[in-house]
Amino acid sequence: MKKYIGLSFVALLLVFTGCKDDEGTTPTPENKDKSNFEMATEGTWRVESGTIDPAITIDIQGNVITVDEYWDLLAYQGGGVVQDCDKDNVMHLNADSTVLLDEGPTKCDPNDPQSEDGGTWTFLDNESKIKFSSFPFDPQGSPQTLDVTTLSSTNMNIEMTYEFEDPIKGGKTNHIIKLNYVNTK
Repeated sequence: MKKYIGLSFVALLLVFTGCKDDEGTTPTPENKDKSNFEMATEGTWRVESGTIDPAITIDIQGNVITVDEYWDLLAYQGGGVVQDCDKDNVMHLNADSTVLLDEGPTKCDPNDPQSEDGGTWTFLDNESKIKFSSFPFDPQGSPQTLDVTTLSSTNMNIEMTYEFEDPIKGGKTNHIIKLNYVNTK
């Protein structure tokens, strides 16, 4: 599990630089009486999809590729394959501010633990941002603060702005990674 959680964002010199301005969230009928904290802690969150905008161009051993989808990024990092057992991993945001990472229904490596400590989390700015002490989807486990663009009883969408050091052209480019989670509970 750590292999793909740790590789979730490019270990190719990604340097995260912070978040965009507060965009807030919009209440929906199923969550109008619940706070973001309540919805977040009632969830078992699995990454459904993710995008990178603008796309990243990477040179992997002479093969230049353009990556704009989260699972494609993981596939290229992990040698070309993201298995279903990787895609069913979940994250629990506990009410005591701890994060629990779980292998989900299937484990890629039977020797991996079913679950492990994922650090801590907290909401900021009127529950419109979420701060992780060690973001599970950063290969270096760095602290990250992400914008919460949507949060309901069934979906959580978060995004971050980061600066990518381009190994092909040199220089730095800014990108937004958007992760779409579904509640599997």
